[in-house]
Amino acid sequence: MRCIRNQQDFVECTITLPLSKSIVNRLLVINRLSGGSAIHGLIPDSMDTVVMQRLLQEISASNVNQATLTEINVGNAGTVMRFLTALLAVTPGNWLITGTERMQNRPVKPLTDALQSLGADLTFGKIPGYPPVQIIGNPMMKGGTVQLNAGISSQFISAMMMLGPVLKGGIVISLLGEITSASYIRMTQALMQKAGADVVFEGNTVTIKEQKYNDIDYFSIIEPDWSAAAFWYQVAAFTPDAHIVLKGLRSISVQGDSILPEIYKYLGINTVFTDEGLLLTKSVQPAVREFNYDFTECPDLAQAVIVTCAALGIEGHFTGLKTLRVKETDRIEALRNELTKLGYGVDVFDNEIFLSGTTFINKHEHTPKVVKCYDDHRMAMSFATLAILRDDICIEEPEVVKKSYPGFWDDMAEAGFVLG
Repeated sequence: MRCIRNQQDFVECTITLPLSKSIVNRLLVINRLSGGSAIHGLIPDSMDTVVMQRLLQEISASNVNQATLTEINVGNAGTVMRFLTALLAVTPGNWLITGTERMQNRPVKPLTDALQSLGADLTFGKIPGYPPVQIIGNPMMKGGTVQLNAGISSQFISAMMMLGPVLKGGIVISLLGEITSASYIRMTQALMQKAGADVVFEGNTVTIKEQKYNDIDYFSIIEPDWSAAAFWYQVAAFTPDAHIVLKGLRSISVQGDSILPEIYKYLGINTVFTDEGLLLTKSVQPAVREFNYDFTECPDLAQAVIVTCAALGIEGHFTGLKTLRVKETDRIEALRNELTKLGYGVDVFDNEIFLSGTTFINKHEHTPKVVKCYDDHRMAMSFATLAILRDDICIEEPEVVKKSYPGFWDDMAEAGFVLG
C-alpha cells in the first residue's frame, strides 16, 4: 500500500512519458510477420511491451516441432494474448497460449472464430472461447472474408488485420455492428501502411492485400503514450496553478487518445505544443459545471476523465464504456466502488456512468481511504492524483502501474508528491 500527499499550490515539472505500448506492440508483431529479426536497441518501458518482446524472442528460439507443445504465458497482458493468438496461427509449431486466472476469464471467441473460419487449427484447453488455446501453426494459411463483431474489442480486429498481408490471397474483414475504438483500428492501419501494406478501411469493411511487409525505421514511428498523459492532465486540473511539460508529444499522432487536449479544455486546462513537447497550464476559463462524453473512440481515457470530473464536482453522463467491462477488471464497477467509497456521487445504469456533481468537502479528515485497484494500472494512477485535493488517499496495489507506466511513482515524486 502507498499513501500519497501533496500540499502544493503550484506544480512545475518536465515529464518523459513511457512509449506507447499500443504502437510498440503492433510494430513488434509487424516486424515478426515481416520476417525481420528483433528490433535492436528497443528497450521496452512498460510490462506489456516487455512481455511481448520476451515472448516473441521465445517463439523465435523455439524448435519447430508439432510433437512438442510449447507454452506461451502472457500473464495479464490482454493485448499480447490477442495479438499472439493470431500470430501463432501462422507460426509453425504446436503452441499453448495461456495467462493468469483473470486472463482465462477474458473472452477470445470473436478472434478464434475468425481464425477458425480461415482454417486455423486451434482448440480450447478449458472453456470454449477462453484461454488457454492450443494452436497448430500453419504458415500457409489462406485468407478470405471473415466477420468480426466490432463492438467487443478493436484488438481482435487489429490482430486479424496485421495477419492480412501474410495470408494467401489477403483478407477482407466485415465489421458487424457499431464499431468500438475505431481509432485503434486506424492506428493499426497507419502502422501497417508505413510498413508497406495495402490497407483500406471504409465503412464497416477492412480490405488488405497479400504482400510482403517492408523493412522500416521503427524508431521514427514510435511515440510517447498519450493515454499516460491523461494522469498529468488530472494533476494540472487539480492544482491551483501548473506548468507541466510532457516531452515528445506532438499534435499529429496515430493515437486516438491524442483527443485529450480537446477534452480537458472543458475541464480548465490549456494545452500548447512546443518544440519540447506539450505544455499544460491552467486556462483562464474555469472548468464547466456539467460535462457529458462518449468514450467509444477512447475508452482508455475514461477512468482519468471521470475521476477528474467527480473530484471537481462536475455533473456528468458518460457513455461508450461497454468495453470497460472486459479489461484488466470490470472498470465500470471498479469506478463506481471506489468513487462511492471516497464520497463522490456516482450511479451506473447498464454501461453508462452518471456523476451527481457531489464534491468532497473535508480535506483534512486524515483517516486513510484505501483505493482498491483490482490489478488495474489505470485505477492506481487515476486515483493517485486525488492526493492534491485530499489527504486521505492510499493506493492498495501501487506496483500495478508497471503494466503501462513503470516510472509513474518516480515522476510523481519529481512533481512534488510525497509518497508513503
